Amino acid sequence: MGSFKICLMSILILVTPKVFGQVEREANWESIIKRINYRMLNVDWRQSSALQLKAPLSSKTTAHRAVLGAFEVNLVTEPKVALYVQDLASERVIWGTRPGHSFIRAGVGNASFSQYRGSFTIKDEKKTPQCMAQSVDDFAQKEGVLEIRGRLWGKKCDTGYVFRLEAQSEGRLAFEIRLSDQSLNRTFFVYASEPDEAFLGFGEQFTHINLKGRKVPIFAQEQGHLRGLMPYTWLLNRISPGSAGAWFSTYTAVPQYITNKNRGLFLEDYEFSLFDLKGKHEVAIRIFKNGMKGQILNGDSPLKLIEAYTEVSGRMKPLPDYLHKGAVVGVMGGSERVRMLYQRLKVNRVPVSAMWLQDWVGKRDTGLGIRMWWNWELDRNSYPDWEELVGEFSDDDVATLGYINPFLSDASTKEGVQTNLFALAKEKGYLTTFSDGSPAEIDSGGFTGTLVDLSNDEARAWLKDYLVKTFRELKIKGWMADFGEALPLDAKLKNAEASSFHNRYLEEWSRLNGEVAFELGDEASYFIRNASLKSPGLTSLFWAGDQMVTWDEHDGLKSAITGILSGGISGMAINHSDIGGLISMKRKVLNFEIDFTRDQELLLRWAEMNAFSPVYRNHEGNNPKKNHQFYSDHRTFKGFAYYARLFSLLYDYRKMLMEEAYATGAPLMRHLFLHYPDDPNIWQVPYQYLFGEDFLVAPVTEPSVTKWSVYLPKGEWVHLASETHYSSEGRTIEVDAPIGYPAVFYRKDSPYGQELQRRLPSIGPIRFP
Repeated sequence: MGSFKICLMSILILVTPKVFGQVEREANWESIIKRINYRMLNVDWRQSSALQLKAPLSSKTTAHRAVLGAFEVNLVTEPKVALYVQDLASERVIWGTRPGHSFIRAGVGNASFSQYRGSFTIKDEKKTPQCMAQSVDDFAQKEGVLEIRGRLWGKKCDTGYVFRLEAQSEGRLAFEIRLSDQSLNRTFFVYASEPDEAFLGFGEQFTHINLKGRKVPIFAQEQGHLRGLMPYTWLLNRISPGSAGAWFSTYTAVPQYITNKNRGLFLEDYEFSLFDLKGKHEVAIRIFKNGMKGQILNGDSPLKLIEAYTEVSGRMKPLPDYLHKGAVVGVMGGSERVRMLYQRLKVNRVPVSAMWLQDWVGKRDTGLGIRMWWNWELDRNSYPDWEELVGEFSDDDVATLGYINPFLSDASTKEGVQTNLFALAKEKGYLTTFSDGSPAEIDSGGFTGTLVDLSNDEARAWLKDYLVKTFRELKIKGWMADFGEALPLDAKLKNAEASSFHNRYLEEWSRLNGEVAFELGDEASYFIRNASLKSPGLTSLFWAGDQMVTWDEHDGLKSAITGILSGGISGMAINHSDIGGLISMKRKVLNFEIDFTRDQELLLRWAEMNAFSPVYRNHEGNNPKKNHQFYSDHRTFKGFAYYARLFSLLYDYRKMLMEEAYATGAPLMRHLFLHYPDDPNIWQVPYQYLFGEDFLVAPVTEPSVTKWSVYLPKGEWVHLASETHYSSEGRTIEVDAPIGYPAVFYRKDSPYGQELQRRLPSIGPIRFP
């Protein structure tokens, strides 16, 4: 392996000298990926030598105080100027500035971007003027609003500002920054942090759960594939620039976090923002606009902070009952093949909630594997007897699910097409365009697609009405609502600027799908992979996007766990992942083999984990014939069936958790931090989670193991597989964990755990051949 790395490094330096010129000085793969994908992250806007904060208030006054609902705001002028906010009842500080350091700054930037298949590279060039010094000239409260006024100045810059604070509830204090000089297009909000403060949230973050020490961009894009698994990331970028992504690339754009100090904050703006958490003693937020709006969170526990945040983001409603019954089975191939697999599911006693027929619109084979025709009408060549097939499912109380996304692709060459939606939308002016009026087509690997302009009310209504009519006629009860992250920043929209609408497009895509579901009735549901500020309240179900068919923490099984736990802290309470992952690759690049295909073990371990998740759903993947499937052999079919039955036994528990999520925002799959915030050991077990409060799940995330180490937090626990009781003050144990023997524990006094233990023998032997 050592000689291989040396050889590869030599190739990299020869092939791309500009990017890799610093390899010898800084042999760090992660930093290399940053320079390739998000070079704007390296721009230094702080200019620490100029960050003084002055308060020319009365020299006789050393402190100013205001009470805003449940909050007390204090401005201290001696010995150094500082502003801090306390919970009025407990006197706990929930937000504060660094003494003597300006907390509002402003400047001018010039951003440029490039995009390839939904992956973005953004640069931000710092320009003058730059306002980095601040004065506090006035501190005045009137009718429940506190206004702090002063000046910002610096290099060729002098402007007034207003900092407004207003209580929204016991858990939320709204803030707003207003700048007098409208030519300033970068606003900064800088405040204190502690060196050991852990930051969690920011939507789905797939590589790291604690973001302290990192820069977190709030910008939705393709998650990317491999995302730092070297050397494959570099190799993939050679054939598909930017497609590999980086540790920070995510489908979600949620400018929100909570910390292990029971603090939290979120922005209410949709423009690009960057949370700089690299400083030991401060947080620095930069947003690409003039001014900033957000809210400071208050709560005496992590779950209370989530509850306060989801008052604004909205909360997810419980899923329809049919999705609790068993597996959502994803298969493709047309009526004959689907009917044959459905009969095999029945023979193997697999409880089925729904048959998910992703290729109802027809499929096409591309360089990236099997893809769908993005023209949302039934493909009669594949499903000539659709009505009969759906009727057979319905007779067994099994729903039929489909697939859509907000793109339209020219279907003029598709055999048997009845309506070319792309041509129709283009004629009506419903598509996003470029400045010359041409459709804003985006390369999707073998074909292009153009987004419907969701800022256009007529376009939204047209697409919604069409989908309602189509789904009603075809008796499609639910669907995957894919994509939404690729709006080009130079696209032309009817009623918005693309740069400020890019992150909001995700929310509008969720809203449109919600309107379709509402028209279809209470049992209609859909699952989406992206989110922005208010997506939770608009979305039936989330899924964690397109993982690789691997085990790793970059873009495999481990990353799915991290993403779901992170998203749960940002209101994405009901979330799940594709059993077995989605993306497989097999190709040769520069004499190197990229070969990732799903095997039996990964598929079964992923199924084992998803039995303890909100939805049990498989995906055949982008190359179904190359990947191991649940129907590939008898052992896998038996395992898939067993875990589906195990999932069905948790019906009542999941329903209870979903009611709790709707009432409080609490996620179903929870990082241990949410219930054990004072236990320092939980940070050492990143892939364990709590399913609700009663079950502790420790998925096996490594291949070829039969024993597994599990950290038991304080409490009395029972190992589900062996019924062994453990008393813990916080300790690590090792348990047998062959496939079919999950490392799952329940609280000894949990009625749900006791009931599951009692009913477990009814679904068959816990181990299978």
